[in-house]
Amino acid sequence: MLWLHVLCGVTWVGTCAAFVLAASSMAVETADWREFALRAAPRINRINFVAAALIPLTGIGNLFGAAFVRKTPFSPAFMGILTLKVTIYFVMAILLSAAVGAERRMREAAATADGLASAARRLTRLYGAIAGCGTLALALGLWLAGS
Repeated sequence: MLWLHVLCGVTWVGTCAAFVLAASSMAVETADWREFALRAAPRINRINFVAAALIPLTGIGNLFGAAFVRKTPFSPAFMGILTLKVTIYFVMAILLSAAVGAERRMREAAATADGLASAARRLTRLYGAIAGCGTLALALGLWLAGS
């Protein structure tokens, strides 16, 4: 269960980071960049929705498993870190929802050739924020695993 939880987190962070890296390596408003953004973003969002749906389920399973093995109450520090991780998850979920909206606006802008670059830049910023939040959550998860 723990490995599935970590895999989902790494997938969510990794897909967003890969998009940001790829987008930053291309010249904005070129045909290649537009094609990349229009093809990659919907796929990334679908993958991330699956990961986002599995993370709380596997996290709850891990928490129950840890409670069963420990047979003692969790420390206040553990609960504080866990609360922070849950808060980060909700922030990431909100950012993912905004990324879906930005992707939709990007596709609409591509159809009218208006504002595509601005919508794609917004999407890139949102994915960057998700990757940053997720990296922090993964680091906090390492701390939890060690306690």
